[in-house]
Parts: sequence; structure tokens; C-alpha cells
Amino acid sequence: MRRLIRLVLRNPRTVVVLWIALLAAAAPFALQLGGALRGSTDAVTGSPSELVSRDINAAFGEGSAFVFPAVLTAESTPVTDPAFAAATETIARALIDSAGVRGVRHFWNTRDSTLLGHDGRSALLLVTPRAATFFDAETDVGRIRAAAASAALSAEWQVKLTGMVPLFHDLDVNSSDDLIRAEKIGIPLVLIVLLVVFGAPLAAGLPLAIALGTSVVALATLFLLSRSMPVSVFAQNAVTMVGLGVGVDYALFLVSRWREELAKGATVRDAVEIATLRAGHMVLVSGLAVCTGFLALFLVRISFLHTLALGGVTVVLTSVLMTVTLLPALLLLLGEKVNWPRHPRRKTSAADSRWGRWAHQAMTHPWRYLVPAVVILGIFIAPTLRLRAWNMGASDISEEMEARQGYELLERNFSRGWMAPIVLLAQPRPEGGALSPENLQALGAVRARLAAEPRIEHATIGGMSEDGRHALLVLVPRGAPESAEAVDLVRELRVSAADPASAAGLDLRVGGMTAAVIDFDAELFGSLKRVVPLVLAITFIVLMIAFRSLVVPLKAIVMNLLSVLAAYGFLVYVFQDGVGADLINLVPPGGLNSFIVLMLFTILFGLSMDYEVFLLGRIKEEYDRTGDNRGSVISGLSQTGGLITSAALIMVVLFGSFGFTRLTATREFGLGLAFAVALDATLIRVVLVPILMGLLGKANWWVPQWLRRS
Repeated sequence: MRRLIRLVLRNPRTVVVLWIALLAAAAPFALQLGGALRGSTDAVTGSPSELVSRDINAAFGEGSAFVFPAVLTAESTPVTDPAFAAATETIARALIDSAGVRGVRHFWNTRDSTLLGHDGRSALLLVTPRAATFFDAETDVGRIRAAAASAALSAEWQVKLTGMVPLFHDLDVNSSDDLIRAEKIGIPLVLIVLLVVFGAPLAAGLPLAIALGTSVVALATLFLLSRSMPVSVFAQNAVTMVGLGVGVDYALFLVSRWREELAKGATVRDAVEIATLRAGHMVLVSGLAVCTGFLALFLVRISFLHTLALGGVTVVLTSVLMTVTLLPALLLLLGEKVNWPRHPRRKTSAADSRWGRWAHQAMTHPWRYLVPAVVILGIFIAPTLRLRAWNMGASDISEEMEARQGYELLERNFSRGWMAPIVLLAQPRPEGGALSPENLQALGAVRARLAAEPRIEHATIGGMSEDGRHALLVLVPRGAPESAEAVDLVRELRVSAADPASAAGLDLRVGGMTAAVIDFDAELFGSLKRVVPLVLAITFIVLMIAFRSLVVPLKAIVMNLLSVLAAYGFLVYVFQDGVGADLINLVPPGGLNSFIVLMLFTILFGLSMDYEVFLLGRIKEEYDRTGDNRGSVISGLSQTGGLITSAALIMVVLFGSFGFTRLTATREFGLGLAFAVALDATLIRVVLVPILMGLLGKANWWVPQWLRRS
């Protein structure tokens, strides 16, 4: 670190030019990311639903597992008019010729009356794309819609392509608008906070410039990754949020330390070197903690999370590098101009400062503040015990999106279950043989039984493979694919669907989007058992080495876990129970998205460590100088309390701005992060941490002999 800093200080202009060149090269790629987003419908590799989809495609042809419903409607022409049949055939031909789909099924080539709408002026076209995976199917959505739009039909006719895969396609394509809307709110507010903190335009602008530069490099990286890996809307939003947050925070800590050294009488160059060495070390430790959370996502068997992890690591490492190279170079070149018009003044003694007096008061009367703090935490943590999973559906996206409009047509004239029917793949035992008459008779009995199930609108035999070894039973539930009703139905089918057919030697396996949703949730919630211990272990090791202590990192981990659990509880109150939902114009979805639960832990654990590292860094610095635990806590908090509060306010503003977008999952993510950071920087860092460090005394700094020597 020291060598890098001195190299930067010897060549500040070269460093600035190199970074400007890199940002100029990255910007065009970052701007193209919005059009390359896809992959939100990724399946869990090796899961039961993914294996069924793979086998359906193998037996019935590519894309058979990903059929899209398209709703054709006419203003006045009834389906009994030959013109309606002609219009349907025109659309089907355009899709086959222009989009290259494998086939289009509709009433006039199947005579299936369930494909006609209740209003008498709508019909359903079932489009089979040429797609081997969910990722491929999502990629085809734009081409299929373009082909439908190119059909020579008058304004009398409208075609809406919908279904769960097109829904996620629309979500990705339109997400950039939400991101821009959030940034328009968050970035100006951040600049205002920085102006208040520094009282100097240049000093305020530098952290924001570092944050924006960090985000540009990370988004460009995601665009390059999108050429070979799925990059979802969640990757874009998460990387942008984290990039802006840590970029501003890291730069804020370094600029503040530089101004502090100047106020002590140091020259500009010496102040830059001291600030970069001291704050830069803490930035590196914090960056490693955040990167650990992102890298742990590789333990989850979902490929779009791996792309998100790479983007997250890129944004954090870029932020660290820009903070310890570009920012010192700019401070050295700009010098005292950074502080115009309000130059920093030397701080009062720790004991006389507001934060110093608070630390003294808290440690003198610890139980007076510790008990209420624990009660407040308990109130927010308690709801996590009843946390329910919630999965995104058509009602959670904008009414302007085609998939949402198609869903509303299905709901009105067909069945919501057409968004993603449940599919049962039938094959005889032993595998490899053809279906026998007894097998088919048993399948018919299963169909008849399920057709009488109140939660199922239609149950039909969907056809037999060319080799006669597989058959499909297609179930259209009354509820939407993500609904609790559909989820419960699939779970029951997985247990009991094959019961009547087993005696006839027939195996039935359940597939479809609802089954994929169940497997997705199971993988994400199940992965917490792998992700959490790994993140805790690596974070403990990093902090133990950084602070030469066993108690300090253990306490830091416990404090961070409390922040995360409290954030879960807050989200349960708002998004599951609906507390305060009206205030933010929110229709509570009734639970938390499994993806958000996992991401909140992996990101929050690292972000919360920011404040812990910078607070403990100053405390350790003072303790090494004086050996006085109580005095070092007072000094450390007096020097960082205001800074931590300002940094937290910036993150709360940034993350909170994402809480007012249109996408419910993004709102959960943004508000969860904002609440956790606010709680962490107040109740945790400036109440619990100083109190506990005061109670533990010199035990805070106990370390085994082997670690002291290392």
C-alpha cells in the first residue's frame, strides 16, 4: 500500500489521465447495458424443474418447455367470423417465417375450445420458441414481438405476448427507467448532504465523482459479461446501488481525514500521504468484507447471481482503487482549492466534543442505554420468525408493459394460469420403453382426476413424443403461477401426482414455471446455510488480522448480524404486514422475495462493516498510542461519529431513492438497505459498540501470542 501511494504521489497527472482514459473507454459500454439485460428467469441447475424442462425439450423439441401465450383480440370481429381465423393464421405464419418459432397452436388448428376467450372476440395463440434454456427463451421475446407487429393486420387487431418469461423480459428491458428515476432523486440529495458536511463545492464533488466513476466501470463490466453470461435487472440495480454507496463513503472518509490532517498543520502532500495510508488501509479492509459477500454468491447454483457477484466485486475493487489512487492524485493537484470557501478548523479535544461527551455518558451509565437499545432491536428482529416467501408476478410490474397487459387479458377472458401452465411429463418404467395402452389409460385417469380439482381450470393431454416414449399432461391452474394456490398445488402434485399411475408402471414428473419458482426459493433459502458461515468466517479472519484481536471481530460480526436481522423484520412489517405501506403508495405483496433475503445479507454484512472498520480503526489507532481503552473509545467516536452519521445519511438517501421505483422487489431491496444502514450507524455503532467496548475493557484487545507475532 505504501509503495502504491508514493508512486501515485510522484505521478499524480499520469494517474488522473489514465483514469480519465479508462472511464472514457468504459462509458459507451455502460450506456448499452440497459438493452442487454436478461436472465432473470434463470433456472436452478440440476433442480427437478430444470431436469424436467431439459427432458421435455429433448423429447418434444427445443422450446417445448417454454411455450408463450399470445392473446389476439379484435375490437368488433367475433371469433366465429372467418376473418378472425384468417387473422390468426396471418399472425402464426409471421411468427414462423420471421421469428423462426417452432410452432403456433390455436383453436383453428387444434379445435381446442379453451383457446377461445369468454368475450367472444379474443383467442389464445401458444407460441413455441426455439430455445434450449430459460435464458434463450427470454432472448427470443423481442424477436417474436417484432414478428407479430410486422404481420399485415389492421388497427382492428392487437396481439399481446405474455407469460412469465416475457414478463421478466419486460422487467429487464424497462428497468433502466426505474434506475434513472432513482438516480435523479438520490444523486442531487447526496450532493446536498456532502455540501453540508464539507461546506466546499470541490470537496463535496470529489466523493460523488469517485462514486459515479466506480459505477461506470462496473456497469461496463456487466455489459461485457452479458455477451456470454446472463445479466439481470437485479445485477444492474444492485451494482449501481453498491457502487454509489461505497464510492461516496470511501472517498468521504479519505477526504475528511485529509482535511483533518491539514487542520493539524500538515502540508498538502503530507496530509494526502497520511490520509491515504490511514484511511486507505481501512478502505481496503472494508472492501474485502464487501467482496466476501459477493463472492459467496458463487455457492448458489443460479448463473445470473454469478454475474451479479462479478459485477459486485468489480464495483468494490474499482471503488477501492479509485479511492487510493485517483482521489489522492486529485487532492494533490487541487491542493487547498478543494476547501474553498470554508477551510477546515482544528477539532476540539475528544472529551469536549459532542460525540466524546456522548461516549463518556454511555460508558458511565451503560445499562441506561443498553437495555432500551436491545428492546428496540428485539422489536425489529422478532418478525423474522414469521417471514414468508413472495415471488414476483405480473401485478408487480408496470401497467405499460406488454406482459402485464397480456396478463390482464388472460385474467379477464381465459385464466391467469395460462401465464405458465403446470406440465406433467409422463414416461413408463423402465425408462426407454414406449408408452403402453395401460400407461395411456392410467394417464387418462390422472387427467380426469385433476380436471375435477377446484384449483385447476383445464387439464389436457398435451401430446406424445415422436418416439412414443413420453407424453405431456398440461394443467392450467386458476391462480397465477406465483400465487400461493399454485405453489401449494405443485407441491402436492410432486408428492401425489403419480400415485394413480404407479400401478400401471407410469412415472409422472412435475415441471413448469411454478415448479421452477419453488426450486428457486429452495435453492436461495437453502444456500444461506452455506453462504452465511463462509461470510462470517472470512470476515472474522480479515478483521482479526486487521485489528490483532479476537473479541473485536467477534463483536463486529454479532453487531452486523443484528443489523441484517432487524432489516428483515422491518421489511416484514412493511411488505408482509403492510405497516406504513400507504405512506409510500405500496400494495404489500405479502412477503419477502427470496432473492432479496439472500442479497440483503451478502451486501449488508459488508456495507455495515464500513462503519465498524472506520470506527474501530480510529479506536485502535488511539489505543496503540495510549493503551487506554476508555479514552481510545471516546477519542475514536469523537473523531468518527459525525463522519459515520454523514456517510450513513448519504447511503440512506441513495438506497432510499430506490424504494420509490415501480418494481416491488427493487423497493424491498432499497428500503431494506436504507433501514439497515440507518439503524447500523445510529443504534449499533454509536450506542451498542461504545457501551460494549467500555464494558469489555482491555479484553477487547486480547490476542493469542501467535497472532501478536504474525
